[in-house]
Amino acid sequence: MMGLNRALPLALLALAGCATSEKNIYGGAFGQDVVGNAVSVIVSNVWNEMDALPLAEKHCQTYSKSARLNRFQDNKASFDCL
Repeated sequence: MMGLNRALPLALLALAGCATSEKNIYGGAFGQDVVGNAVSVIVSNVWNEMDALPLAEKHCQTYSKSARLNRFQDNKASFDCL
């Protein structure tokens, strides 16, 4: 019985990691990485550029700019902040 008491919290924690959030749009074990500056931003671990756009837009808005797609390749969307 003691093993079940320890396993349950770990199972719940693992399931919580699958919930969707702002930087985990697909709800998987790994979320999206958003890395950039005032000039550009790269959103990794996305299936397409449209899924990445809201994250890029939010990043660029911190510099009072808008995101414009530059390139999408290998599950990474690159945006310019204009």
